[in-house]
Amino acid sequence: MPQVEAYDGSKDPLDHLETFKTLMHLQGVADEIMCRAFPTMLKGPTRVWFSKFTPNSISIFKDLSAQFALHFIGGHKFKKYTACLMNIKQREEETLRSYIAYFNKEALSIDEVDNKILMAAFMNGLRKGKFLFSLNKNDPKNMLDVLYKATKYMNVDDVLLVGEEKPRKRERQEDMQ
Repeated sequence: MPQVEAYDGSKDPLDHLETFKTLMHLQGVADEIMCRAFPTMLKGPTRVWFSKFTPNSISIFKDLSAQFALHFIGGHKFKKYTACLMNIKQREEETLRSYIAYFNKEALSIDEVDNKILMAAFMNGLRKGKFLFSLNKNDPKNMLDVLYKATKYMNVDDVLLVGEEKPRKRERQEDMQ
């Protein structure tokens, strides 16, 4: 059986369900077997929750999925709106590499981001400097262009830092939560 991390109630239940269903469907597993295999992917309070079902009371995985999602929906990570990206700012001592990593992580949590809005939010968050000046001067066409130019700047920074002590990566306050 494919390996799925056991669900303990602390993460997104919908993500767990989708991972489980995808792996089961890849194996061509029948609905009834999915119902029987699902509790093996639970631990702690989620296993206790499942154990309260009357044996053989659920035979359709769709029903089990609905009850599971309904019960553990509090752990669901809701998608953010594109406007949230406008609040991300590169900090004064933050490297371009660190800013890009954080911005990309946040952008992944948003459904259907428009490329122009993504570019505008990214550039809006950059601190003033040579890289931002270059972007505004050369008018990139899409986010891929922006990241390509950023890579060039980061590579130059890396070369200039050879021999110097590299600044340690600064963690954002949001990452510590």
